[in-house]
Amino acid sequence: MNPTVAETEIPTRTPPVGDMVMRWKSTAWRDYFALSKPRITLMILLTVAVAMVFASKFLSVTVSPVVWFSALVGTSMVAASASVLNQWFERDRDSMMPRTQRRPLPTGRLTAMEASVFGWLLVIMGTLLLGFGSNWTAASVGLTTWFVYCWVYTPMKTWSWWNTAVGTLPGALPVMIGWTAAGGGLWDINGWALTAVVILWQFPHFMAIAWLYRDQYTQAGFRMLTREEPTGIAAAWHAIVPSVCLIPLSMAVLYPDSPAGWVIAFLGALSACSQLHCSICFLLARNNDTARKLLRASLVYLPAIMILVVIRWVCL
Repeated sequence: MNPTVAETEIPTRTPPVGDMVMRWKSTAWRDYFALSKPRITLMILLTVAVAMVFASKFLSVTVSPVVWFSALVGTSMVAASASVLNQWFERDRDSMMPRTQRRPLPTGRLTAMEASVFGWLLVIMGTLLLGFGSNWTAASVGLTTWFVYCWVYTPMKTWSWWNTAVGTLPGALPVMIGWTAAGGGLWDINGWALTAVVILWQFPHFMAIAWLYRDQYTQAGFRMLTREEPTGIAAAWHAIVPSVCLIPLSMAVLYPDSPAGWVIAFLGALSACSQLHCSICFLLARNNDTARKLLRASLVYLPAIMILVVIRWVCL
């Protein structure tokens, strides 16, 4: 039986400063680390780093080590803050889902106050680091990303299934943090082309997750497409159409202008076709097995296309 909100109530009192310090010295740092969702942060940093490589090579500029450090560390702090405050906002609903009820907040290993302070400190320090170490355009993009994720996408999950589409924007904007940090312009089409790749990639990725955990999302009161249209047909088409669009877009960001470039572009299109194949299989047989295959394909596609972008702009 899943615990109710009351059974996993989060302590509301503010712990003494001495208690917080002692807990940090013992094992609490592991919970703070888990609260920051390091795997998601690492994936975000991959897109930031690739965008910086892309921009620096395309624009023929040199990015200093200070800018690299500030962009990567500052973005990681802002992204971690978004994850922390997302869990702070959803702590009661997380306690209702088996996939999230062992997180630090639902279990009470960290209090809501501790998480809130941690999240706000991260976004303040991360934004300042981006601004002073890279530039204030990158910092503005980072702060916009954080705002949309925390205060638009997160609350929207409980009242509209359109939350997934809205959530793709903060999921992809870190590309523009990297692009502008490396000296690119905010309206450069190449930066937005790479951003579009990450936006479109998120649809098949999250449709697979929404199907696999549809019962848990429904139990917690989240308005996912797989709850509104439970047959999965709509979710499958939301995976197929973006996957189709990713085939030419994947080739475009790889900018083929030589025989070797066309080989790289073909590999990018092939990785997008693999994701499309799994999306079609999910449409034809909407079950957990095909959803897991789609999820795995999406987890392969994004690192693959990012690696190909680096190969294209560094080696060719």
